[in-house]
Amino acid sequence: MNNITQKLHNESVPIQNEPLTTTRIQLKGYGASQYQARMITQSLTPIGVSKRSYTYAVTDVISSTRKILENPRIHLKTRHQLQAILTSLLNRLDNVVNVPFIQGTDPQLSQISKELFKKMITVNSYLTELNGKVATIKGKNQ
Repeated sequence: MNNITQKLHNESVPIQNEPLTTTRIQLKGYGASQYQARMITQSLTPIGVSKRSYTYAVTDVISSTRKILENPRIHLKTRHQLQAILTSLLNRLDNVVNVPFIQGTDPQLSQISKELFKKMITVNSYLTELNGKVATIKGKNQ
């Protein structure tokens, strides 16, 4: 069993609330060229180092990409590439909102829905982690 499936089967693992990060290599894996990855991250301050690459907060990379897309002089092909990268980064974010039906009148149903909700968040966080690793591998092979 690999590390991710062990985490899924281990129910005592808490969900970490550390910021999602990305690297220039991952941006290349999402479809950016070396130049585009550098332009997106040029104005950003790295929040850490992963192996030999600087890591940037995904939210900062998203806002930087949006600023670049605001420029009307961006070519159509580049605009499509940046929008695809932006979509990939937005999918990595865990935009989860608590739903009011969890606090229903039936306590057993409420408890089951809370447990299901926690499991869904756990699975989504692992999928996000896997998507980041896939992008890193793609970026290294380009």
